[in-house]
Amino acid sequence: MGSTFNPQILVEKLAKLNNSQQSIETLSHWCIFHMNKAKQVVETWDRQFHCSPREQRLAFLYLANDILQNSRRKGSEFVGEFWKVLPDALRYVIENGDEFGRNAALRLISIWEERKVFGSRGQILKEELVGRHLENSSRNGKHLGFKLKHSSGNALEKIVSAYQVVYGDQLDEDAILSKCRNAISNVEKVDKEIGGDTSSGQLNGSGFVEELQGQHTILRDCIEQLRAVESSRANLVSHLREALQEQEFKLDQVRNQLQCYQNQSGPAS
Repeated sequence: MGSTFNPQILVEKLAKLNNSQQSIETLSHWCIFHMNKAKQVVETWDRQFHCSPREQRLAFLYLANDILQNSRRKGSEFVGEFWKVLPDALRYVIENGDEFGRNAALRLISIWEERKVFGSRGQILKEELVGRHLENSSRNGKHLGFKLKHSSGNALEKIVSAYQVVYGDQLDEDAILSKCRNAISNVEKVDKEIGGDTSSGQLNGSGFVEELQGQHTILRDCIEQLRAVESSRANLVSHLREALQEQEFKLDQVRNQLQCYQNQSGPAS
């Protein structure tokens, strides 16, 4: 590769890593660019994972996933190196993370197994970590059941609340967008009438300047309102994604338990 790999630069980049798609994909591309240094990249990833804040560790797993998925076409260097460190990292998140983190980690394991990212070793990883998690969950069935119900209730409350913000009567998106279009149309109309020359002395005695200023004020107000709409919709999408991930995990959990019981039951006599 063209530039020299510097582990300290990766340390600095990992310190700024967050769960956003842009943050993960940008650093993933940088790491894949240095694929010939896969061993040093993964060793640095592993060291920083274990000394990073607990709330940042899921972002590290998402980064590993992106690197694995997008580097496989170019070679297996990262697959081999991440296989050495990911089991311990995943085990830590599953055993010590919050419910969202656990579900996300277990979901990644299922995805890697389905897509054969680690070949046949993916099944071993799934049986070891997912199987143990299901075993522990069964052992604490009543407590887990309460937690899942409580979690589902909280998720539903968040989604309903976010829907109410988006679809309530606080902000009418259609009206705001209509005002934006009208303001832009009026600005363009005034620009044509004055030939785009807002500095002409002839304009001071006319209503053109006042009209332009008024339309720009409307535009600024509309932009602020649209930012609020964007924020509320992003909040709703975030809650929906969390709920979807939780339901996907529970679906995987039921399927794994079903397969386990079917295997144990054997053929019907």
